[in-house]
Amino acid sequence: METTTSEVYATALTLLSHDSDGTFKKLFETIVEWEKQHPPKNEWDGFEWHMVHGDARTLNSLVTRRILKVVFKSNKYCAYRAIDMAALEKALADYEGSVTQEVTTEEIPTDLLNIVTGHEEKKDILLRSLKAEKPVHILLWGTVASAKTLILEELVRLPHNTFVLGSNLTQAGLFEVLYNERPRYLVIDELDKIKDSENLAILLSLMHKGLIRETKYRRHRTLRLKTWVFGSANEISHLPKELMSRFLPLRFRDYNDDEFREVVVNVLKEQENISESLGVYIAERTLKELDSRDVRDCIKISRLLKQQTKEEADKIIEILKRQK
Repeated sequence: METTTSEVYATALTLLSHDSDGTFKKLFETIVEWEKQHPPKNEWDGFEWHMVHGDARTLNSLVTRRILKVVFKSNKYCAYRAIDMAALEKALADYEGSVTQEVTTEEIPTDLLNIVTGHEEKKDILLRSLKAEKPVHILLWGTVASAKTLILEELVRLPHNTFVLGSNLTQAGLFEVLYNERPRYLVIDELDKIKDSENLAILLSLMHKGLIRETKYRRHRTLRLKTWVFGSANEISHLPKELMSRFLPLRFRDYNDDEFREVVVNVLKEQENISESLGVYIAERTLKELDSRDVRDCIKISRLLKQQTKEEADKIIEILKRQK
């Protein structure tokens, strides 16, 4: 059976991804270099094991995996050739690209999460995760309007991040996003709304092994990534157990009145340029008149103001109250 370019590429990249001591990487580089310098003179012209500094057992295993082929064999020696040198070279290049992504240490913003009021223990865990040598995946879950979205918005400020909305992912869409963008940080809102089994399988593989793989007719792609995953969900009871086991869950509950006032003042001041006194007033009126602890309601009110006055805030709140 003829081996396709995509099969050689996928097999080689998989071997490289599991190559803890660099054996295959060095061997593949040597083979590619030898092939470039020695175009075949005839159908039995090839390299012996000592020409590429590899042992016969390893080379024969690559024959079994259909990366190499034996072009000549006798009692004295065995000659090999790469089945598809270009595919092997491409696998090396893509592997190097994934390693570059892996070791890139771009600066984490020094004020990350500063806008988030309270939740000090959760912020500490998040920052520890970002500074860990290996990925620690975090799931923010709990009630609506409890700082989860605000934290996700902060995480989107991280260098080399990709944001996805679980409800918007098409079938197998996650693979394309990861393969094309190769993020260091993957931020997923509405994680509980990812229903497609293929997307879930790709996410599981990424979080467990750092590998994503696509195997389709005439199309085989594999990539190694070192990616931190941060997810958000209101409800986790329907999430697969194997997915939950890969996350460190942080639970968010409703704000009490004092926490709500403090959060609103901070968010309106930092995001909407609202004075502290007016922020306190909007928070208090939202609690009493709208019976709401949703910070988003306060943000909407502040954005509808024509002037930063209590009278303007009262006017907007009265209109909203009548709509309830």
